[in-house]
Amino acid sequence: MPSSWTGLGGLLGGAGKRAPADALTLAAVTSGAGQGGGRAQVDLSGIWALPADMAAARSTSVTRTLDAKGGLQLPIDADAATKLPAERDGALVTVYLPGSPDQPRPSYATNALPLDARGRLTVTAGVRREAGIPDGADVLAVVDPDRRTLILTAASRLDAGLAGLLDGLRRPTAVPAATDATAVPATDVTAPVTGADAGAPSTSGGRLRSVG
Repeated sequence: MPSSWTGLGGLLGGAGKRAPADALTLAAVTSGAGQGGGRAQVDLSGIWALPADMAAARSTSVTRTLDAKGGLQLPIDADAATKLPAERDGALVTVYLPGSPDQPRPSYATNALPLDARGRLTVTAGVRREAGIPDGADVLAVVDPDRRTLILTAASRLDAGLAGLLDGLRRPTAVPAATDATAVPATDVTAPVTGADAGAPSTSGGRLRSVG
């Protein structure tokens, strides 16, 4: 939608009867139909002033690309700009969000990371270098809502592990039917003896045979 209502009436009115009834009503209002004293009877400017809270996070794991300054937009709600304590353990960076009951371990603590009021975290160049996160890289961020922590790592480090997990999710290969003759038990089928060969010597190892 345009930032100004100017021209919106013409845009919707041009759709004619193809537009829904609500859209045509809106077009009439914005074009000034039924206005008095040079002003529309309905003031729609308040639509842009309605307060809206941040939507609830639909996932605790997101993949974001670092901007030129190492900024990372995260699905967290921040009341004001602040600096968050953090620690680095190998390729993992753990950030402690406001209200977290935990703190960085002394031997792993690193520089605090800035968080602005919009929920954008800046992963500083020094921390990125220590964790092996290249500039502009894709970063996997996992939020723990209970501990109020955020774990970051370069997404490229997970490629090999993800490939193995994807292979494990595939259906197992069907086992081919046994073709070895020894796998199928042999059946001893003996033809009935007729009168013509009743006197012939037996080749069945002395076993009784039915004579019809």
